[in-house]
Amino acid sequence: MNDNNIRDFYKEVEECLDGEYKIILEPKRNLKEEWIEYDQVKWEMEDGIKDLVDNLLKEKSMSIEDKILEVYKYICLNYIYDVNVLYFFRKDKSDINNVKYIAVDWYGRIIGEDWKEKRKKHNRRICYEFARFYAKAINTLIDGNNELEAFMLGLKDNTHYVVGLTGKEYSVVLDLDDFNSIKDLTRVKLGLTIKGIKILRDETGKFQKAVNDFNKDKKEELEEVEEAKKNIKSENLIEYFKYVIQVLNKYNIDAQGIFEYMRAVVETEEIEIEKIWKEDKNAPERRYERCIYFKYEGNTYLIDTIEKSLKNISKKDLDPKIFIENPEENQYKYYGG
Repeated sequence: MNDNNIRDFYKEVEECLDGEYKIILEPKRNLKEEWIEYDQVKWEMEDGIKDLVDNLLKEKSMSIEDKILEVYKYICLNYIYDVNVLYFFRKDKSDINNVKYIAVDWYGRIIGEDWKEKRKKHNRRICYEFARFYAKAINTLIDGNNELEAFMLGLKDNTHYVVGLTGKEYSVVLDLDDFNSIKDLTRVKLGLTIKGIKILRDETGKFQKAVNDFNKDKKEELEEVEEAKKNIKSENLIEYFKYVIQVLNKYNIDAQGIFEYMRAVVETEEIEIEKIWKEDKNAPERRYERCIYFKYEGNTYLIDTIEKSLKNISKKDLDPKIFIENPEENQYKYYGG
């Protein structure tokens, strides 16, 4: 692809997105800009994605945009976010606002073959991995079209990576695991519209049309939850929260999906939440999930994302060997994949 297209894309990112970004490419390119980084890890598709891409390459009736969204859908349906990575993030003590974190390179970003082999045992991935194999899948689907290219787009502090896609007709950011909202990884499993795609430029409306077609006949919110808002919430807010968790259980949503969905539900009621880590004792290796606790009408409640339940608790009764408030003081050697 013409390197000028990537330069133009970076200008669009600077104009449209908050934060400081870099573009991550596979090696053997000539771009030398300070916002360019070359990945140390080979870009490869995992087996299921490769099989899907091979089949899509044979499909001549679908547009490239629809194929790109078909892979997006496959990833969202078949993978979950590996939140355990956040357990190892560190507060940036130089940040006067106390909101910035320092990421770790060894958890999914700079990895070797041993890590990749261990990842094959489960479907938990993080943003670096999603962006890497999704960009590779898109570039394979493009199949020699040098007017379109996908690559990794990351925050300069390495706390989040997504896929950037640019060409003659449009520039798009594809983020299926947005930190700040209910991820499309969860929304797609619930049959809801996707919200993680940000269109920076679309000369003919082609990509927007593909997204609109994908979202056709899908809801913004679960019908069961909308009904509960009308029939249960005004009567008993805690029972409403419990009911929403039951609804999510019907869709077999993972712990991280429960966390982000219930965080949104509780915070919508202007209730302040706190996060607490819980060790998953059923996991084959030591790892943690985030749970939620909050105070309401004089009581303290725990949303246990592993048990998928809401309980009235006394915080002092939580087992400190299982529930961790400050991971920095409770580090452990992760098994590496």
